[in-house]
Amino acid sequence: TACTSMPSRQLHAIRLLGAAIGLRMNPVMGLVLNLILPWDYLCALLLQRFRSRLREVLPAWLEVLQKVEALSSLAAFAWLNPDSVYPELETRDAPQSAGLVARQLGHPLIHAQERVNNDFELRGAGKVVIITGSNMAGKSTFLKTIGCNMVLARAGTTVLASSFRLSPLRLHSCIKISDSISDGFSYFYAEVRRLKSILDAMERRDEAPVFFLIDEIFRGTNNRERLIGSRAYLRALLDKRALGLVSTHDLELVHLADDTDSILNYHFREHVRDGRMVFDYTLRPGPCPTTNALKIMQLEGLPVQADAE
Repeated sequence: TACTSMPSRQLHAIRLLGAAIGLRMNPVMGLVLNLILPWDYLCALLLQRFRSRLREVLPAWLEVLQKVEALSSLAAFAWLNPDSVYPELETRDAPQSAGLVARQLGHPLIHAQERVNNDFELRGAGKVVIITGSNMAGKSTFLKTIGCNMVLARAGTTVLASSFRLSPLRLHSCIKISDSISDGFSYFYAEVRRLKSILDAMERRDEAPVFFLIDEIFRGTNNRERLIGSRAYLRALLDKRALGLVSTHDLELVHLADDTDSILNYHFREHVRDGRMVFDYTLRPGPCPTTNALKIMQLEGLPVQADAE
């Protein structure tokens, strides 16, 4: 019944049975009890019955416990971040209105004193945001910021933003890809497979539009083929029920926005102060006007000239 299957009752009965079995550890008490009753046999019989009963109810208990732990984690996140807000989740999934609008969006794993928040808005299927920027300027972190907060929003807890509005979307990412020695996959091949899976997900038109996050597309191959592949892939995204962000170091890709309004350029940049690079991690519209790879090499002692052609 419902009462006898309650975990508290079951566990209490098991504790009593354990105490009864423990009596036999006293030689005198164990001898007396087994002279009066088949004590050991009765304890073994009851223990076997409990075992059979728990085999039936334990999976349901663990499932409930997992849900409680998950909800507790979400509640703890909201409690530990009092400046976070609950998102506005839209119910309509029309492709033309799909997207997100976030104000003062921040990464949940960065300390509040070090975190830099940014505003971001992207609406409408077929829209692609290209993010360029210097090394360490914040491109990858910004993609992860959006992804983490989208997951938190759909999980039912708060997000690190002053406001966050999200329509029904399926989140797909190509971030931090790794090779596989056991499967015989190189980094580039693993990335290609992941990008193909994102395209395949976009073909399922009976589901919500796809929101993609692609970090440094095709960085596992040479410059020429990376540029050709990136252009073709980005153009293919424009015809899909999808929208999202792509970060890249290839500044040539920003010129795709000259041919269509569906591609938007944003960037992060660095500033040089007293011979040191300073990053403000602020998202700005337009392509990135600066680069810093040679400067970083020079600062770390590599034999290069920062102003080399």
